[in-house]
Amino acid sequence: MMGLAEPSRARPALAPMEGNVCAILRAETRAGFDQEFATLMSDLAHHVRSDEPGCESYVVTRAMGSPAHFAIHARFKDWRAFEAHADTAHLSRLMPRLNALLVAPLAMEIFLEA
Repeated sequence: MMGLAEPSRARPALAPMEGNVCAILRAETRAGFDQEFATLMSDLAHHVRSDEPGCESYVVTRAMGSPAHFAIHARFKDWRAFEAHADTAHLSRLMPRLNALLVAPLAMEIFLEA
């Protein structure tokens, strides 16, 4: 598993340049920091959706009955857009603050749309 700011390191040897890339990230906040994390993620999601034309969807969700557990569902138009996401100013600005609120590093799975 890797941190959100490192998608280019996740590139498979034969990563396709075409086709939608979907990422699911999971996070657990430290006790008492779930609302701060939710607020920062809302800000990040706004910037991703408005400033990244290659991002088709970016949704932050929270586990029912477990407010410290989050999942982020992101869909990018292709691998280039996914890699470009890692180089954005808004991600660089917010990741240190987000990481400080977590029990463990973000977990990320990357999928190609079938």
